[in-house]
Amino acid sequence: MAKSSFLVGLVIPLVTAAPQYTPDMMGYTFFCPVVDSVENITGDPWQAGASGAGGAEMQLTKGHTVGTAWAIGGGLGLSVGEIISVDGGLSGSVSETVEDSVEEAVTLTCPSGDWHCSILVYPGVTHVKGHMKEMKSDDSCPSGTKTNYDNVSDGDKYELTIPRKDEAGNGYWEPVVCTCKNSDHWADNGHPEDFCKEDCALSGH
Repeated sequence: MAKSSFLVGLVIPLVTAAPQYTPDMMGYTFFCPVVDSVENITGDPWQAGASGAGGAEMQLTKGHTVGTAWAIGGGLGLSVGEIISVDGGLSGSVSETVEDSVEEAVTLTCPSGDWHCSILVYPGVTHVKGHMKEMKSDDSCPSGTKTNYDNVSDGDKYELTIPRKDEAGNGYWEPVVCTCKNSDHWADNGHPEDFCKEDCALSGH
C-alpha cells in the first residue's frame, strides 16, 4: 500500500513583477506649447543719442541690443528655444537677442523748422502667439514639456515678440527722424510725425 505524505504549514511565496509606474499614475499631466500665429511686425523703438536743429544732419553710429519681450505667459517657464523648436519656420529667422549693428554711419536730416530732432530706431521683430495643449498618452512634443506641477493648465496662452535676424545674423531695423518734445516749437506745423521717447540734447538755437 502506497504511503501518502502531506506538507503541512509550508508557505510558498508568490513572486510578482514590480509595478511599472507611469507619469499619469503619479498624478502628472503633461502640456506641450503650440504656436497659433506668427507675424513679422515693427517693435518698440530705441532712441539714438544724435540730435540737431531744423535743417541739420544727424548721424546714427551706435548699435543696440534688442531682446525677447513676453506680453503673456512669461510665468509658464517656456524658453525661446522651445518656441522655435515648435515652429520650424522660426529657426533661421529669429534669435533670443539681436544686435542692431551699425556697420556704416547712417545720416538723416532734420526737416527745416524751428524744432529739434533726434533719431528713433525701429527693430524688426516676430510676434508669436500660442497656447499650452494637454498631451494624450500617444502624443509627442517637439519641444520640452511642462506639467501641472509647473502650474500649467490646458489652454494657457502665451504671447511674445522675438527679434528678427537676416542670414548673417544681423537684426532688421529702420531709423526715422523724431521731434524732440523738450524743445520750443515742437508742436509747430510740419514737424516730424514721430515724437522722441527721451529728452534730446539741444543745440544750435
